[in-house]
Amino acid sequence: MFLFLLAIACGCLGLYFGGDLLLKGATVVGRLLGWSAAVIGFVLISLGTSAPELFVSAGAALQGYGDVAAGNVVGSNIVNIAIVLGLGALIMPLAINRAIRVHQLPLMLGLTVMGFGFLVDGHLGRIAGAFLLSGAVGSVWWVMRVDGVPDLEEALGEEVRQAEPHSIWPSLFFITAGVLLLLLGAQSLIWGGVGLATYFGVPDAVVALTVTSIGTGLPEITATVMAVIRRDTDMAVGNVVGSNMLNIGLVLGFSGLVSPINSRGVDMLPLSIMLLLSFLVLLLAWRPGHVGRWVGGSLLAAFAAYTVLLVQ
Repeated sequence: MFLFLLAIACGCLGLYFGGDLLLKGATVVGRLLGWSAAVIGFVLISLGTSAPELFVSAGAALQGYGDVAAGNVVGSNIVNIAIVLGLGALIMPLAINRAIRVHQLPLMLGLTVMGFGFLVDGHLGRIAGAFLLSGAVGSVWWVMRVDGVPDLEEALGEEVRQAEPHSIWPSLFFITAGVLLLLLGAQSLIWGGVGLATYFGVPDAVVALTVTSIGTGLPEITATVMAVIRRDTDMAVGNVVGSNMLNIGLVLGFSGLVSPINSRGVDMLPLSIMLLLSFLVLLLAWRPGHVGRWVGGSLLAAFAAYTVLLVQ
């Protein structure tokens, strides 16, 4: 059991630092190529925080672990709302602005409903994956078109703002190292998760919905907590909404496209919780227009209760 726990811990570290290196390298390369702050900020940051989920789910799908592939996505979306948003709101009430309320949340909810519909029968094929992936691409394009994206240079760091041509080689090294760490971290997390499930005699889906999902959600947890500390509630909420949107559309869609997913272990309980939490965020966005501390505490308590039900 110790080896499985060590593999999970090493996998989480690999995913965290791999995603960070990939994001830093890709951001500087994007600046050197003359990409706008909007493209760098929205597209690359979103892809960077979703990279751990993408590598884990796609890798699991290719290896035939359908429950891990789907469970990681469903579990990550639950973790993002219950833990990430809940923890952020517990630190400071999170206001939800009009752009997120009117444009981004409906897109997230639409993709979540679509993903729920595709997974409810325990199978997601290539056609369904293509639909989800197209939905993710269309959603990103629409958000950037109607809302624009704030200049996130400050959040990206000094090395991005002052990027010089000679920094292309270190940036390419960061990208390469990031991808390798993501690959190794994903494989380590999958091996440790499946091994832990076998050791305790629980389904792969249970470990994917809990341990694996929290591991791949580390970038979102870190980004949201740091945004709340900076009192940037828009970034904190937008990080959760954008991540959930890409988890369903990009991660699940791409994983289903590369290899059909059989996920009968991901039953109605996690799927329903994912859907209910998504509706809850939309309702909170309209009334009262923010996520208060008591809601944040309730979300964390609800996740604990959900985990107990899942294990039982």
